Amino acid sequence: MDYIGVASRALKDVGGKDNVKSVIHCATRLRFVLFDKSRVDRDAIQADKDFLGFVDAQGQSQIIVGSSVPAVYDALTPLLNKSDQASTEKADHSVKSEKKTGIIDRILATISAIFTPYIPVLASAGIIQGLLGITVTLGWLTEKSDTYKIFYGIGNAMIYFFPVLLAFTAAKQFKSNPYIGAVIGAALLEPNIAGFATGSKASLLGIHFTAMNFSSTVIPILLSMWVYAQLERFLRKHMAQNLQLIIVPVICLVFIVPLTLLVFGPVGSAIANGIADVYKMMLHGNMVLFQVVFGGFFIFVIMFGMHWVLLPIQLSILASQGREYSLAAGGMGNYALLGVCLAVLIFSKSKEERGVAGSAAFVNALSGITEPGIYGILIRNKKYFAAVALGGMAGGLVHGLTGTYVTAFAFSGILGSPAFISSPKAVPYFIGVAVAIVVGFLATMIMMKTTKRTKRTI
Repeated sequence: MDYIGVASRALKDVGGKDNVKSVIHCATRLRFVLFDKSRVDRDAIQADKDFLGFVDAQGQSQIIVGSSVPAVYDALTPLLNKSDQASTEKADHSVKSEKKTGIIDRILATISAIFTPYIPVLASAGIIQGLLGITVTLGWLTEKSDTYKIFYGIGNAMIYFFPVLLAFTAAKQFKSNPYIGAVIGAALLEPNIAGFATGSKASLLGIHFTAMNFSSTVIPILLSMWVYAQLERFLRKHMAQNLQLIIVPVICLVFIVPLTLLVFGPVGSAIANGIADVYKMMLHGNMVLFQVVFGGFFIFVIMFGMHWVLLPIQLSILASQGREYSLAAGGMGNYALLGVCLAVLIFSKSKEERGVAGSAAFVNALSGITEPGIYGILIRNKKYFAAVALGGMAGGLVHGLTGTYVTAFAFSGILGSPAFISSPKAVPYFIGVAVAIVVGFLATMIMMKTTKRTKRTI
């Protein structure tokens, strides 16, 4: 792929660099925040063979590129050359009225921007933990060995120190100093603060509070970063310029860290516990139905980018409870799509469609990336949506009947399989995988043959 050429066309199709407020990328998409969405040339994007499609969701104009998106993003960044701060501020002002009408989109876009950079690393951590679990099961290592502890530390670092990294991107997204944000996150894990036993009583300036463990937490950090951003903005507006370099960080640190201990931690914990209680109620109310719904429809949630609302909740539950059910069932749609792509690869009469299906199936099977299959196969024939849903529901049904859960986060596919193999529910998990693929394959095959017979009859 000519990455510079692809990046240039992407920039042109979204209205040029003066129309780009910001851009990030996830595993497969360039995610633009634009000043004027009407300038997007959707027809040009859809016609471009190097693009897999276009989605407008969460306030972002998303061009689906595929697994080569990091290289395209690297080629795109120099082309933006956004050095004209004055014009940016002017454009910012011109779209304030539009922003007021899109608060939900802005919230979703913010959540997406905060969590997107960490998903591949979290998946990698899950794979490392999975491989480590396999070595213990096979008797190659013991949990007390130094080798185990070192590799466990590698796999656990991202999860344990997540507040530091989350604080960095959240502060950056809230337009405040991300390095101060990271220090606030790190302070909560510093041994003198983290040393209070969870649930024990502690005192700060005579104010009593209940200590909690902030490792792996999400909501308290997001709350503290939002308040920190408001405080920093207020200080920079009302404080003399020559005092800001030192005084602003000092004030922010000595106010936000204690406030997190006293207020944001308990509030965030209460919100997280409330979400967990609702989750448990849904799960224990009818586990089979819960898993079937996630198996059949979570891939469509991902398709529209709405998974960024659920993923932080899922990761928080996984971190606090050590197991998570919806992540297991939710991946079944990916495998059902793999079955669809395999059926199209074998039975389609179109050479072009077979080529797209083959590459989509390979990427999906290897690394769990579904966009090539979604936008290259699924979107072009709406009947396949039913095949994906049926396959995912069938896999979810197996998981629901067996109470299957995962113990580590990873993408579906061969590369992520160690994270699932190490789970106590590995056998029913992979039975569900096989069922999802087979049902997706058979449903697609039947649909294709039925369509051919109908055409012959006509």
